[in-house]
Amino acid sequence: MSNSSQISEIQDILTEVDGLLRERLAAAGLNIGRVLLAIAPDGAGVVRSNIGPAELGDMAELLAEIADGAAVQRPDDEALN
Repeated sequence: MSNSSQISEIQDILTEVDGLLRERLAAAGLNIGRVLLAIAPDGAGVVRSNIGPAELGDMAELLAEIADGAAVQRPDDEALN
C-alpha cells in the first residue's frame, strides 16, 4: 500500500470513527470538544476535531507535559494505555 493510499485509508477510518463518536455524544446529551489523532507510518498526523487552532495548541502543550512525565516514568517507550 502506497503512502498516499495509507493516508487516505487512515482519513476514511478517522472520519468514520468521528461520526460514531459525534452520534454517541449527542445521544448522551454531551456537547464537548473532541480530537481524534492517528499517526501514519511516515509520521504524518491525521486529525479529526471540532475544536479550533487555539484549543489544539493548548492540547499540544498538555500532551508535551504528559509526554515529559511519561518519559520519566516509562523510559522504554511503553504505551500509556
